[in-house]
Amino acid sequence: MSGFTMKEWIARSPKEVFEFITASENAPKVAPAIKSMVKLTDGPLRVGTKYLETRLMNGKEHQTELEVIEYQPHQTYSVKNFTEGIEVIYQYTFHPENNGTQVELVCTLKASGLKKLMLPIVSAVLQKEDGDHLKGLKKAME
Repeated sequence: MSGFTMKEWIARSPKEVFEFITASENAPKVAPAIKSMVKLTDGPLRVGTKYLETRLMNGKEHQTELEVIEYQPHQTYSVKNFTEGIEVIYQYTFHPENNGTQVELVCTLKASGLKKLMLPIVSAVLQKEDGDHLKGLKKAME
């Protein structure tokens, strides 16, 4: 396994931060590379909900299907995607701290066979692409 972790304190309640980050229309406000995040699944947000994310990478649009794999309102939210033999999981946790929220993002990558050799490279690319993700969340909310 490979991946990275980042944390950011935001001057908003865990409820506010959770609801902001789980609203798909806010994705472009948090990460400018994301052009859109369209909900594919009917009904309320829950485990199993799927999204189609369109983001600009190296001047080209790329689409990825994301699936919610963990959903505990105001506490934990996780999404995963599976691209070219590599599973990527983004897990957000929200903790009240100093009249605000400490948000932790853990990115975990998994693969099998020869794809395992690619994990450090993919991790570095994702960290470069999403390294300011929580800073973007903070800026959008404060």
